[in-house]
Amino acid sequence: MAHWLDEIERQEGRKRGSGSSSARVQDKKFRIQQNYAKNKETFDGFMGHVQSLVNRVNTLPIEYREVFGKINGHQKDTKLDNHLTYFSSSRRIEKTEFKSILHPFKTVHYKHVRVIYFNVAKHMDKVEVEIYEELLEKKRHDGKVIPEHEDPHKSSKPHSEKDKYHEIFYYEMSKLSDELALQIIDWLSFRAEVQHIPILAEGEPRFKE
Repeated sequence: MAHWLDEIERQEGRKRGSGSSSARVQDKKFRIQQNYAKNKETFDGFMGHVQSLVNRVNTLPIEYREVFGKINGHQKDTKLDNHLTYFSSSRRIEKTEFKSILHPFKTVHYKHVRVIYFNVAKHMDKVEVEIYEELLEKKRHDGKVIPEHEDPHKSSKPHSEKDKYHEIFYYEMSKLSDELALQIIDWLSFRAEVQHIPILAEGEPRFKE
């Protein structure tokens, strides 16, 4: 059994750690609010423009969007109040793949997911952009399809590998242009690859691997 003196010291240490963590969160939130106050018109204007393009795409006749169906746009509340907004789309594809000697080739069904997140960064005049793309194999168990998730926040640290792209960037608010909005729509509509988005070349990676 721990001595009462040791136990009290541990409890007080946890309190100090919790207070320090809370202070960091409040500092980050304050910096985000300052950034948003300065760049509100730019950030909100860009998000509104992308959503307007999404609405235009989604009202096209189905033959022009048969591949992906529709593009989704959402806003999400966060504890940092960082105005998180994201857009997503997906398509179904099939691949013929080698599986085994006895059954060498098999048709494999995939869900091809694309998601892009925007939020106001803690750094002044920066927006944080997270880009996620992955081929998710549709597997069956007892005749039922196992559901695939489309939320990269449920996975581990961002990284890129075969059949997957997941990176986070800091990007200049001043570069949130109408042209960038169109390039993002091209990608979400599966009319362009992720390299088409200039954020990859011009942004500052948040994780340096």
